[in-house]
Amino acid sequence: MPKPEVDSSSRASVVVLVGMMGSGKSTVGRIVADRLGCGFSDTDDEVEQALGLSVQEIFERRGEAVFRRAETESLTTSLAGGAPRVLAVGGGAVLSEANRRTLRREATVVWLRAGVGTLTDRVGTGEGRPLLSGGPAIKLAELNEERERLYGEVAHIVVDTDGLSPESVADAVVTAVTAESAVSSPAEPGA
Repeated sequence: MPKPEVDSSSRASVVVLVGMMGSGKSTVGRIVADRLGCGFSDTDDEVEQALGLSVQEIFERRGEAVFRRAETESLTTSLAGGAPRVLAVGGGAVLSEANRRTLRREATVVWLRAGVGTLTDRVGTGEGRPLLSGGPAIKLAELNEERERLYGEVAHIVVDTDGLSPESVADAVVTAVTAESAVSSPAEPGA
């Protein structure tokens, strides 16, 4: 399915990192924000702060639906700010069609893509990750298969992270975002 055209000028100042748990969104996001000289936030952290519980506790005590609603609220609020920033969003944020539309319209979306083997190595036992109960490798493969198309749908840029350090991934993100901004921004008259 072709991606809808969007007004790139409205999304130029916000870089959103999407991808599976273990893809490096939070770690890489902090490095990218530092290199771009802007703020960083993570929707999982914001949801935890808003609800006063860890992600795992939210799933256990209040359910996934409560978490997803809070995640959507966090995403909407974060993208409405206007200041340049980097935002890491939870791996399942793309499950919502409304979130996908908002992401495409309001930000430059970078999919940090990693193979299931890499993801499994990075999340280890899956401790503290409620969707991985029953075995990280199997669950990650299932989730990845379910979400891969959705990440592709929202992404303006794809960065493969297998075998790369967080710093190398951040370099690739900064290079790609800078190139995307240059292509989507019209040249100033007389420049």
